[in-house]
Amino acid sequence: MTPESLQTNIIFLCGDFAHVFHQAMTRAFRAHRIPVTIEQFSILAVLFYQNGINQKEIGTLLGRDKTTMTRIISNMVKNKLIRRITDKRDGRGKLIYLTGKGEAIQKKAVGVSGKLYLKVVKDIHEKELVQGMTLVSKMIKNVHASL
Repeated sequence: MTPESLQTNIIFLCGDFAHVFHQAMTRAFRAHRIPVTIEQFSILAVLFYQNGINQKEIGTLLGRDKTTMTRIISNMVKNKLIRRITDKRDGRGKLIYLTGKGEAIQKKAVGVSGKLYLKVVKDIHEKELVQGMTLVSKMIKNVHASL
């Protein structure tokens, strides 16, 4: 099915949603004096669920390349949000952990982003959300399969 306009093109709509949500999150973080970028927040969110994983794993989970991850993580280390610790199982590797400061900012940022999330989905039934997530997940899988 060929879309008749941008407003009926799911790829355009997904990109547009990601863009406006990113802008809304940035504004909300500024308003609450949360000193992280959306990219840094995504790393804090990963570490919330898996504190102590390596940079490559974080990059894979977020779909980011090595150069981008190195730059963002270096800035976060410099700002004392995270720390690199030598992997005890493999002395050549470094594991990434939240610092106390990073954890405090992460908790505040999760609260702010959670409120924004609830505003975004407030009039959407759970069944619709599940269907939407299933659809977008299939589209992501199809993109990966075509690469």
